[in-house]
Amino acid sequence: MMESEAASDTAGAAVEAPSRGADLVLAGLHLRMGSLSLARAELETLAGIGALDVPGAVDLAEARWRTGDLVGAGVVAGEVLAGGHEAVVVLVIAAEAASELGRPSEARRIAGRALTLADGPIDPFFAGMPRSAVWPADPAEPVPSPATLFPPDRSAHPGDDDVPADDATADDDDVLHLHPGPLPDDPGLWDQTEPDLAPVRPAWHLPPPTDAAELLGAGQRAIASGDLAAAAVALGLVVRLSPSLAPAVLDLIGETDDPGLQLVRGDAFRAVGHEIGAMQSYGAALAASRAPTEPSTDH
Repeated sequence: MMESEAASDTAGAAVEAPSRGADLVLAGLHLRMGSLSLARAELETLAGIGALDVPGAVDLAEARWRTGDLVGAGVVAGEVLAGGHEAVVVLVIAAEAASELGRPSEARRIAGRALTLADGPIDPFFAGMPRSAVWPADPAEPVPSPATLFPPDRSAHPGDDDVPADDATADDDDVLHLHPGPLPDDPGLWDQTEPDLAPVRPAWHLPPPTDAAELLGAGQRAIASGDLAAAAVALGLVVRLSPSLAPAVLDLIGETDDPGLQLVRGDAFRAVGHEIGAMQSYGAALAASRAPTEPSTDH
């Protein structure tokens, strides 16, 4: 009787134990395998529908960090820490984000906490990512060698081993003594004033960054109105400005055979790590651009 009750309790615990969704597990696996763009696209999609658990939020913060979005990663890391969940990688991201935002005291405090919790050196968590000055130096990084732009003035400070130029002879057959020659008449490094070597600066002002969500809406309206060229420009910018929105771009484009949209579709597939789909879309764009136009029926 006791064995049956124990088995029943065990079965009940197994039923009540929380289990992670397959999408969360797969996204975490992609992150660990280095498919960063694909992992981030999956995690951003899950975050958009509210399907992230705490480990998934940690994975999202790491995916944003490793794909260059340090500020966005810091936002997620701050939410995880505010919920009372500490992980070394989350502390590392939070410290880097605080340093990036110009809060060195906060960054050092968080970095100290990460060093305390880390079971060993902190270097494996960076895995090649740039680090701020709040962390100890990476022991694997080579020590920079001192170098000077100009050689020392040996005539002003002669050493014991220096030989005066007037006494240099060729008595030894194995030693070649070089006498200083006249200085060249060519312009030196600091004398170069030719205008064609001056740095080229654009005469126009670059536009401010555009919100990717606004471009996504503009692309959707352009497709609805039939302006496929404008849709290709807007959605192409979405993929380049915010690769995490690539799944939404794929949904909008669908199976449209317009060459411009097929190119954008290929870029979106590549952003989520689907190289085969990208090559198929590029091939479809090339085939559509080479399709003969219908002959005119006017006489």
